[in-house]
Amino acid sequence: MSYPFTAAVLKSIFEAKKNFAPGVLPSIRCFDGVEITPFRGGARASATISADFEIAWAFRGRSEEERLQRGVTCRRNVPYILRILEETGIPITWATVGHLFLERCQDGPSGFAHEDMLRPPKNLRWDGDWYRHDPGTDWERDPHWYAPDLIQLIRSSKVKHEIGSHSFSHIDFSEDTSTRELVEQELRACIKVMAPYGRHLRSLVYPFNNMGHHYLDLIGRLGLTAVRHRDKKVRLSYPERTSSGVYKLYESMNLRQAKHYDYVEKAVMFMEEACSRQAAYHIWFHPSDPSDVFEMEFYGIIKSMAEFQRQGKLWVATMEDLAAYCEAREQTTLEVLRNADELKITLQCNYDVKRYGKTVLTLRVTSDSMPSECMLRREGRWEAVKWKSEELHVSSKKPRFLVDVPVTANELRVLFRPNYDWKHRRTTTLADTAFC
Repeated sequence: MSYPFTAAVLKSIFEAKKNFAPGVLPSIRCFDGVEITPFRGGARASATISADFEIAWAFRGRSEEERLQRGVTCRRNVPYILRILEETGIPITWATVGHLFLERCQDGPSGFAHEDMLRPPKNLRWDGDWYRHDPGTDWERDPHWYAPDLIQLIRSSKVKHEIGSHSFSHIDFSEDTSTRELVEQELRACIKVMAPYGRHLRSLVYPFNNMGHHYLDLIGRLGLTAVRHRDKKVRLSYPERTSSGVYKLYESMNLRQAKHYDYVEKAVMFMEEACSRQAAYHIWFHPSDPSDVFEMEFYGIIKSMAEFQRQGKLWVATMEDLAAYCEAREQTTLEVLRNADELKITLQCNYDVKRYGKTVLTLRVTSDSMPSECMLRREGRWEAVKWKSEELHVSSKKPRFLVDVPVTANELRVLFRPNYDWKHRRTTTLADTAFC
């Protein structure tokens, strides 16, 4: 298909619209020639995909016909989306309405379900009770309001996806349509229904894309670590840490079909721009969108993203994994001791593993020569770890190499032995997905 705009013209349009406005820059975490890289694996940028997984819950203010069609389309799309992600090894964050975890529910004496749940103080989208559309049945009779089968399908995928929150009943986090008590109850309900699935809730996508940052202290207190952030100007930014310890992950674009240009080309352009400025790229979608957008645009974007990752340019991470890496990087300092044939790196870390989860930091080491061996100490035991070389960078005439270090590690020792055939010993390459 031909489009009226070339890539060069398209980029100039995006620049004129200030789509590439500068965002937050990564802090410098360098200690005597040893850097904690901004992204895992030494990638130049990160890429995150989030799915607003709602089925019918987001469309209660629309016609019954549209809700039905959205439900049918969503249930058809989810297995297809998972197959594409397995084919490419790409993990995503499924921001899930908590009610979808339920197998069943029932109406109370009032005639409405979930009488124990608070109702929003204001609702401008429809008349009547907040739960008036909830059928109060089960997933077999009304599969557009419950989805334990789809959640299990996501959990059983070969790719480790994250299941985040989109609130329990798709509430609006705006100040006039919510309260602190409502938000806390909604998120606690999500935590409760996720518990039997062995999932720890760490990320949140605000329903209707109405930002609820005025609740970040509460969101952080409940153990969440990341929210998707919509900014009027900035679309590419390093994750922004807030005082609550919750990271704002800037939205870059949403999945759709464009009439006058190639949408996959736009996504590639954004990913390239992210790589040029050490930023995080983030695209989101509704699984209930028309199927052809997944067969065309989504598939093309995923394939391009996987190729960027294969080349070592991009680290594809879920919302929780990106926040965990940024927090571990922020909370870790290094003590570096050098001598002729050995480099000793001691990690001093205040990282909250329980809250943010386990993660791995990537160290970029600049030295006079390549190592013969890298040894890692954690929990009193030593183990050999892999490393990979980097091409000489214009900013450094000395060799550089990368080492992945678990955040729970205590010490890394790098050994340098003259005349050692390190090229023969090294078993990883820049494109080694096991390292990245």
